Parts: sequence; C-alpha cells; structure tokens
Amino acid sequence: MISTINVTKSYTGQNGTITVLGRVNIKVARGDFVAVIGRSGAGKSTLLGVMGGLLKPSSGEVFLDGKSLWQLDQRARARVRAQKIGFVFQNASVIRSLTVLENVLLPQTFLPKPVTPDLSRATNLVELMGIESKIHAYSDQLSGGEQRRVAIASALMNNPSLLLADEPTGDLDTETESEIMNFFLDLRRRGTTIVMVTHNYQLACYADRILEMDSGSIVELSPRTEACKSSDFSSPLPNESQANTEKESRF
Repeated sequence: MISTINVTKSYTGQNGTITVLGRVNIKVARGDFVAVIGRSGAGKSTLLGVMGGLLKPSSGEVFLDGKSLWQLDQRARARVRAQKIGFVFQNASVIRSLTVLENVLLPQTFLPKPVTPDLSRATNLVELMGIESKIHAYSDQLSGGEQRRVAIASALMNNPSLLLADEPTGDLDTETESEIMNFFLDLRRRGTTIVMVTHNYQLACYADRILEMDSGSIVELSPRTEACKSSDFSSPLPNESQANTEKESRF
C-alpha cells in the first residue's frame, strides 16, 4: 500500500543542519492499522507529512500503490491526495466561514472531476461522529472536541483508501476518545489502511503494529501484544470484537 525507502528530512538554519528524519524505512500493507509513537519532536508529524505528499523529503522515496509520490508533478500528487488519502491533522482543520456540513463536503471540491455533492454521505458521516445536532453550525459554535469530529468526518468524505491521522483524539474526553478509536478499528476492518501518530501509548494498542520514533529513527515494537503488556502501556488491550459490535449499529 505505502512504503518509505531511506527517507530523510533535514532543515538548515543559522544554527546548522537539523535532521528530523534519518533514513526511515516503513512498509504498510493494505488494510493495516499502524501506530507511530514517540515523544514530542521525535519526527512523527514530519513523517506523516512526507508519507502524505505534503512535505518533500530531503532524500529517499515514498511509494503509494507502487507509484513514487515524489516523482509525480505537483498537480498529479494533488490528485492522488484527493482520491486516495484522508488527513486528520494535529490541530482540527475546520474552516471558520463554513458550516459543519460544508466542511465535511469540502474535500469533494478537490477531486479531479467535478462531482455532485454527496449530501447523503456527508450527513451520514456527521451522524457517525455524533454531531448531527450541529450540522448547520459554524466553528465558533463548536467545542474543540466537536471540531475534531468534523475534521475526521471531512477526512473520510472521499472514502480514502489511506487515512493519515496526527494525534486524532488530542483534545477529546476519554469516552469520546474510545469511540473514535473503535471507529478507526471498524474502518480498518472494512479495508481502510491507517497510519496514526500519537504520544499516547494506550491508544497505540488499538493498532495492529506499533512503531516507535526517537530522534528521527524508527523501530518496530514486536510482538505488539507483549509491548502492550509492559509498564509503558498501562491500559489493557481493547476488545476488538466487542468494539466492532458496539459500533456496528452506527454505520
């Protein structure tokens, strides 16, 4: 599905060169749910930007469905993002001048060919996020958690095969956080590939695989079940079958 080969990212400033990513190699199969954990500043968000075709690597390659993202021109890369990739950014990216429904529909305007707005899908996504009562509200009428839900619904509007999520539950309460993660589990079960970065070890245990970043380098914690039993992962593993059953009625 998506892979990185010897990806590096460096910045040069007055204080010299800072290496954020150092020869990162990742391979994510179709339908995988991969969590990338690490402290703040470890390079997690930079990695997502490179994988999603938003941030050009200093060297190395990113392949999506067998094609090199960074060998494409800017317009072709934008088409790939619109058709295949959904982004959930660290800061909920909600446009203040648009309603909830308009924000969710917005990604359809970036598709290569004009389409009739799919109001039914947008409405269903809003309902899935539990904010149907705010469907015509503007962002200043929403809480931080509600804005986060709008951002997730928007990321899923074009039915992407790959979802890149940067701290997707960062400003949510514990109950809502659990609902969103169970929602991600159901997406994965239905075939969506997910790469999620987080500093929360407990959330990482929802994933099939856990990668840890430190100073631009990455290693896989294997086996996952053993890692999640360690002292760093103080929460028990989620019960996937129970999560899917609980969420099924909402899809």
